[in-house]
Amino acid sequence: MTDTNRPGGPGAGAAVMADRAVMLVRYRAGVTGQTARTVHLVSLRDRCQAGALGTLCGSLMSLALIETVTAGQGMPCNECVIHQLNATTEPPVARLDSDDDGDGDGLVDRSTYDAWGWPVTQHCEQIQLSSQCDASAIAVPIPLSAELIRILTARRCAPAVLADPDAPEHHYVLVGEQYGALLPWPPNVHQVNGALMLPPTMTPRGPITWIQPPSKDSLRLSREIDVFGALRAALSNAPVGARSSLPI
Repeated sequence: MTDTNRPGGPGAGAAVMADRAVMLVRYRAGVTGQTARTVHLVSLRDRCQAGALGTLCGSLMSLALIETVTAGQGMPCNECVIHQLNATTEPPVARLDSDDDGDGDGLVDRSTYDAWGWPVTQHCEQIQLSSQCDASAIAVPIPLSAELIRILTARRCAPAVLADPDAPEHHYVLVGEQYGALLPWPPNVHQVNGALMLPPTMTPRGPITWIQPPSKDSLRLSREIDVFGALRAALSNAPVGARSSLPI
């Protein structure tokens, strides 16, 4: 059996799985035809099949030829990741505090971020989401952002979404937890690298503004894997005739 060399990034074992009842495995070094040694996911709920393990992507791997891996090892099997994501039937439900200052009105500033415990820094009049934390943002084409917000809100993962005049074709969806492995984003969707400016920062091209105002729990509720799953749902919900017009 040959292993498929699927795209991915280092640190696949660091992926935070929604279902903890999985094991990360790959072929041992030196196994003939297994140069990629892609890391697969195996459900601990399934029984072994005649000396082999069935992976979430449908492969069978011989018990005598595999090893388990820990966080930070190998490249992920994207098909395993997607199967695991689709198997997550109910996202985590978190309690929202009813007395969050500035909730939902979009009128937030540095003092509000500090009160919420958000990891922000300020240089002169520029407020930034700290790059020394696990928070980040996903750039999503504007035609998809409304449906993405609707799906995430319905799944109780309501995100904070902003518009940056330096990225006129995208909205930025904030995430409080990165997945830990490279996800197969569609074209024109990407993780935002570098400093992320937050409202009410003013740029030479205009102000950074909220499209979907934040709450205290926005970073905790919306994770990178949640946005990935909602984006797949948004694309599948789009009428067939309209998909060709989407910028992806």
